Amino acid sequence: MTVVSTIPSILKLRILLPSKCGRSLRLTHTTKTPVQQFGFEYLKQQTALGRPISPHLNIYKPQLTWIISGGHRISGCIMSGTLLIGVFAFSFGPFSYSSFIERIRSWNLPWPITATFKFIIAWTIVFHSLNGIRFMGFDLAKGMELRQIYMSGYLVLGLSTLITLLIVANSKRISAEEMKEMYL
Repeated sequence: MTVVSTIPSILKLRILLPSKCGRSLRLTHTTKTPVQQFGFEYLKQQTALGRPISPHLNIYKPQLTWIISGGHRISGCIMSGTLLIGVFAFSFGPFSYSSFIERIRSWNLPWPITATFKFIIAWTIVFHSLNGIRFMGFDLAKGMELRQIYMSGYLVLGLSTLITLLIVANSKRISAEEMKEMYL
């Protein structure tokens, strides 16, 4: 008994006959860009009327969902760019990380300025982390109702700010000698 003889006859017919799937497909409409469809004169008319040629962000009402999504992407770019620049700067530059910190401390900046910089740096990291967890929940199809999406967005913003304030409030200035004693 061969393998072919054990296959039901309907499947034999399907296997042995060539597929007709692509033969009956026919395009009924060709897609054209607006320039192809209306001509270049149409674009000139729209420009003369002061209308945008393509959609721009200022025609949309700002919504929490796309602001947070854009903020997530921007914070990721900022962190990866800072990491890349920092790695090259500390690897090939004249400063090590500890000498860079000591240089900044030697400027004796007032605490509101240092606290602001600490807040910006910490908030970017905390926001990106918490919003990444939120997006992982979306990947699991959790919290996909509109009300839950907005609540989780406000929760991410609130928790990011609260955690960052706690981080900045808990940070203190320590000297290089104290740092060496603590970590070496």
